[in-house]
Amino acid sequence: MQGAIKGARILAAAAATSRTARPVFGRAGRAAYTTSLISHTSAGKQLLQPRRQLSTTVPAGQQAHGVAATTATSSEPSASSLVTGQEVHGFVVEDVQIVSELKLKAIRLRHQKTGAEWLHIDRDDSNNVFSVGFNTSVSDSTGVPHILEHTTLCGSSKYPVRDPFFKMLNRSMSTFMNAWTAHDYTQYPFSTQNAKDYENLQNVYLDAVFQPSLREVDFRQEGWRLERSDPTDTASSWQFKGVVYNEMKGAFSDAGSLFATRAEQQMFPGTTYQYVSGGDPAFIPDLTHAQLVEFHRTRYHPSNARIYSYGNFPLAPQLERVGEVISTYE
Repeated sequence: MQGAIKGARILAAAAATSRTARPVFGRAGRAAYTTSLISHTSAGKQLLQPRRQLSTTVPAGQQAHGVAATTATSSEPSASSLVTGQEVHGFVVEDVQIVSELKLKAIRLRHQKTGAEWLHIDRDDSNNVFSVGFNTSVSDSTGVPHILEHTTLCGSSKYPVRDPFFKMLNRSMSTFMNAWTAHDYTQYPFSTQNAKDYENLQNVYLDAVFQPSLREVDFRQEGWRLERSDPTDTASSWQFKGVVYNEMKGAFSDAGSLFATRAEQQMFPGTTYQYVSGGDPAFIPDLTHAQLVEFHRTRYHPSNARIYSYGNFPLAPQLERVGEVISTYE
């Protein structure tokens, strides 16, 4: 539990600062690259409206943030009242600890059906955080977890628009939105002070990671593809292109970054740290779309998930929403 709380502190700090850690590759640099394979369709330009409308409008009488801003029935237990062994919406409380120095209550839960683990930090803080992450250790340097991180955010079952992640940036009241790939895990966090916005983003993120479209055309855009150096000249030379491919070419062009990567590979032979989770440009073209889909099937499973939440929004409605999504898995 102490390790989990320490990890929670790290995540909370990450939400308040810019992403500067060298091994982490994420969406922050995504817009820096221009690719020509796909243009946004008219459907992709419209407001993100799946089966339920995404709205950040708070009904009259509700607070803009805080506990009262999220629907919760009086019959549902509050986070502060949970005790070890209690079951709420398919999750069982495994451990509860009060950290008086930080004025918080740490609650560790496990989903009974799938085994998904959840750490909730109950604290009187209006800036609420949610994250879902997965163990994505690799056995090669094709960058499959990094490319998958990008591709999952290119549309999903409930939100089939071209790039819902970036469409939410100017529609959300979030204080932080990102996704990143580290050496052995991939994480999708956000934070916001608005309860309705929190619910909207939670729905978008959950559908993105568990029900992504994973279209091959998105794999070619985000991962790698062959393209003429001059698209208007069929006689021009072929070039490798792709968002992640270009991103990692930039990372490997930095002498310090390259030295650190090669040093780690020499220090940890025979482990997942021998490989470049973000992708080595020399090996990225070895990855196929089928391998990407299979990696998602085996790694993005609730049994391999670690869920984190923080703040003063009621926990029970969150458990219910997430439970509805992951209960479809065995």
